[in-house]
Amino acid sequence: MASNDQVDLFLSSIIDAPIKDQRDIMEFPHFALAKRARMDPMIYDDRKRGIHVEVRPGHKGIATIWDKDVMIYCSSLINEQIERGLTPARTIQFHAYDFLRLARRGEGKRSYQLLQDALDRLQSTAIRTTIKTGEKEEKRFFSWIESARIVERKTPSGKDRMAAIEVTLNEWIFRALTKDRTVLTIDSRYFSLKGGVERRLYELARKHCGHQPRWDISLINLWKKCGSQTELRFFKVNLLKIIEADPLPSYSISASFDPKRKPGPPTDTHEVTRRYQKNENMIISFRPKEGITVLE
Repeated sequence: MASNDQVDLFLSSIIDAPIKDQRDIMEFPHFALAKRARMDPMIYDDRKRGIHVEVRPGHKGIATIWDKDVMIYCSSLINEQIERGLTPARTIQFHAYDFLRLARRGEGKRSYQLLQDALDRLQSTAIRTTIKTGEKEEKRFFSWIESARIVERKTPSGKDRMAAIEVTLNEWIFRALTKDRTVLTIDSRYFSLKGGVERRLYELARKHCGHQPRWDISLINLWKKCGSQTELRFFKVNLLKIIEADPLPSYSISASFDPKRKPGPPTDTHEVTRRYQKNENMIISFRPKEGITVLE
């Protein structure tokens, strides 16, 4: 950390600007959905599309979906600079207080410590992706941020307090934001969602319902796309509670059964139970809520 009153940073703020997320990151499971440290790797395979995503933890575990708020903030800062006709850089500086305010977090000592831990996990989490297009195969190895710097200042009581943050994004993320322009506007109420699964469901709804009135996915594929660490049966119970509570801004979720879809063969020597068949047949549907204008 740099203790500083002299370091001259150009500090950006987006309190009133649109909140942006990167579309490719929203598509696949990249972040842990629980706040406890996840030390086992996250692996997602889509063999039909030739996509493999592997996320491995650093010393404090895999970056969580709450840590991702920092990435959303940086993406939004870069987008705002582009919209204003400026040329953004991979290294971004911003006030810690502005981030905490936008992300709807507290302003106490613990909030600043959690932000520091988030930067640590974002830098130490290792991601490997393989994407096949035709006969070409592209492999990427990266961390979310290349480096981070915290600038502190003295409070009136003489204690050091985090004042500013400097983050350098990895080159792939920066290119996606500035060259490919693969960003989507998200509802600021996203930051009020308490559960990791709720946040992940919103990401998927926003990604897939932008230009279609409804998106259907099987329960099992949704479970895989969420990257949930829980067993399918517990994920299903939690999902049904979320459907009943209807907490997502702008989108609603429903569950139904597809009678035409036959259950697959047993995965072990036990007979396929009725519950397993229902899981195989369950379809989860996402729709924009009535009267809601979908964000661009």
